[in-house]
Amino acid sequence: MENLTVPTLPTLIIPQLNSTKNYTMACFSPNMMITPGIFRYGNEKPYLYTFTLFLMQLIIGISTTRFINFILQPLRLPRHISEVISGIILGPSGVGRAQAFVGAMFPLRSFLPLHSIAHLGLIYYVFTMGLEIDLPSIRRSGWRCFWFACACTISPFALALVSGSTLHKMLGEQTNRAAFVIFISVIFSMTAFSVLARTVTELKLVNTDIGRLTLSAAIVVDGFAWIGLSLAVAISESGGDTISAIFSILSGIIFYAVCFSFIKPMMEKLSNKVISGKEPLGEFEETAILVGVLLSAFIGDSIGIHAVFGAFTYGLAIPQGPISASLVEKVDDFVGGIMLPFFFTGNGLVMDLGLINNLGLALYMAALVLMAALLKVLGGVLIAAAYDMQMHDGVSYGLLMNSKGVIELAMLNIGLNRKILGQKAYTILVLMSVVLTAVITPLLNSVVKPTRGLVFYKRRTVRWHDPGSELRIISCVHNLRDVPALISLIDCTSPTKRTPVSVSAVQLIELTGHTPTMLLLNNATSRGSKYGNHFHAQSVAVKHAFESYAQHTGGLLVRTSTAISPFLTMHEDIITEAENCHAALVLLPFHMHIAVDGALEVTSHPAVRSVNKKVLELSPCTVAVVVDRGIGAISNRATVLHVAVLFFGGPDDRESLAIAGRMSNHPSIEICVVRFLSRKGNASINSFNSDDAEARERYIDEQCLGELAQSSTVAVFDYREHVVSNTEETVELIRRIEFEGMDLVIVGKEQGLMGSTLTAGMTEWSEFPELGPLGDLLASADFGATSSVIIVQAPLSGGGVVDSTIIEMVSDRREDPARISYDLR
Repeated sequence: MENLTVPTLPTLIIPQLNSTKNYTMACFSPNMMITPGIFRYGNEKPYLYTFTLFLMQLIIGISTTRFINFILQPLRLPRHISEVISGIILGPSGVGRAQAFVGAMFPLRSFLPLHSIAHLGLIYYVFTMGLEIDLPSIRRSGWRCFWFACACTISPFALALVSGSTLHKMLGEQTNRAAFVIFISVIFSMTAFSVLARTVTELKLVNTDIGRLTLSAAIVVDGFAWIGLSLAVAISESGGDTISAIFSILSGIIFYAVCFSFIKPMMEKLSNKVISGKEPLGEFEETAILVGVLLSAFIGDSIGIHAVFGAFTYGLAIPQGPISASLVEKVDDFVGGIMLPFFFTGNGLVMDLGLINNLGLALYMAALVLMAALLKVLGGVLIAAAYDMQMHDGVSYGLLMNSKGVIELAMLNIGLNRKILGQKAYTILVLMSVVLTAVITPLLNSVVKPTRGLVFYKRRTVRWHDPGSELRIISCVHNLRDVPALISLIDCTSPTKRTPVSVSAVQLIELTGHTPTMLLLNNATSRGSKYGNHFHAQSVAVKHAFESYAQHTGGLLVRTSTAISPFLTMHEDIITEAENCHAALVLLPFHMHIAVDGALEVTSHPAVRSVNKKVLELSPCTVAVVVDRGIGAISNRATVLHVAVLFFGGPDDRESLAIAGRMSNHPSIEICVVRFLSRKGNASINSFNSDDAEARERYIDEQCLGELAQSSTVAVFDYREHVVSNTEETVELIRRIEFEGMDLVIVGKEQGLMGSTLTAGMTEWSEFPELGPLGDLLASADFGATSSVIIVQAPLSGGGVVDSTIIEMVSDRREDPARISYDLR
């Protein structure tokens, strides 16, 4: 083995029989697959062996992709952009110019396994795309969806048809002109559905009319694109033989019909068995379906319409349900994280920027691509005007339909491999896809994203609420364990026809890298579709729980919705919903729940705590964090609920009193208000002095306590005053109150000017500082509390900013501050 060398790799041009095409062949030794080890032979080079070289290529490709993605992360570009750039870096335009590197890491003999694995990944990626597309949603969207899809397809398609022949002539490539024109038309008009679905979700447009319309129209556009691609491939592979092309197209139609006539009914039957629990989805069934992907790809490739078309059609035939959800979850991570970067690495190896030596040609193609993008926007504006929609919606639709992604690059790769495109046209189109995505992404963030923040909706609180109008509440749900406590607290607000309550229950789902796109689409449709994945089952359970409670309660209106977003921006969904509903109260579940031993344990995602922090910081209305220790199991009309309100003073505590005032109308609730007074100043203030901030705060506190006493209809209303000197006495008194058997304790996050002296030092050892000193105390395991806790924060809390401003406005008129909230509602 000392004299072992890799055989010289001659490039042989071998003509194929009965064909005008030539193919390049590389020779390699069949015995050099796996290295015997670096220690067996001293001068052994691992990269000389095929499998070892493949592993090294895989590591280089994935590492480069992840590094570029990390650098471009602040720009918030789609991940496929970093994958394309990494491919260019590794190709002839980057480090591939170093012949030593190419000869060692990417020799010609390695292209066969590299491209085989890359295309296998592409086949399974396209299969998951077919799984995620919900064809029935098109019918639910009506004709408007169809006309919007046509507006963004016909004009770019026509542009390519008109200019395609001229472009083919300028390129001077020996490819089929008809196939080239059709292929360019497809590329100009297509939309990347998977990228679009995530863009719509990130821009918070899923539940808007433009979001629903765009997602449904994208399915129609992608259908046109796949038909056009199969037609172009069939014409190219026929070599000018019209009969051969017709047979390929007819075979594709037959294959499509067979999939929907036989495969779809079989999958629906299996899906129904899984949903009903009669038969679980086992390993045998999953393996058989995944092998079916390979069989479909083989058939598609054999009949001349390409393997990816067969895999895509097979994926479309599988109905959305537990089967499709399970397959996407199992396949997506491996394919998207390992195999697709390898696909882009292989693409980069055939991209050479040095081929773009004709500036006029490059500018002409760039102008065509940009004009096609502008025609999509123009088409969206015209159809929007025809349907009496705002021009902003038409522009938003056109920009969204310019979303580009992996599937476009995959189609370009197919065009290159099938000799529809030449290498020069391929390189220019890939670059324009990257440039167009880089331009469109910031436009989407600035133009499409709806403006938030209503000027007239500020500082809405329960205390300002008119008792005669409905109390609007946002109830946030992360998992099913949150539901009982939230429903119990809503019931405590005593919804009746005289004091109605409107609840918007929002289920919050994390948008991850493998969140099914079908979930995003079905969430965007006005009427639900039949798909039985985990998210859908949980959404149905949440909706059923709230609606079932509303049916048995008078004066309660419930609306359920689903918000899908990453935890980083999930708080925006909650705040936007509060603004749109003009809510007075947001109920946030604590990120910990009670365990079997009575202690609190983290059962939700740890990032839920960060979401709660941001909502507390940015919410335009009152926020209540709910620490559930079993209130959902005991609160009903037949059980007496003992509620304690710890009152120190300040805006947050006054909101706690307002919530207790709503609860006082409930016939099965006993309220105990415990007021903490400092020994240094515990005299009541009966006059209003606008110059003394502390006096103002105490005067408003007195008025709020009086309002609660007058409005309370509860049979047992206990009011106590306790004078304490320091933090130790405060903690001891709270412990005694909690031990009296309270089921629920309501406390403000901050304790105002007077209460801050009685809780001094508690924040130094806080475990949950976002709950405030007393909320952290009652939620901590060391304190040993057994009652549920509500931590209330008024908007702009801390220091009495809101109430002080109001008093400043009316101080000259000497109006009663207790009535100010009603005057300004």
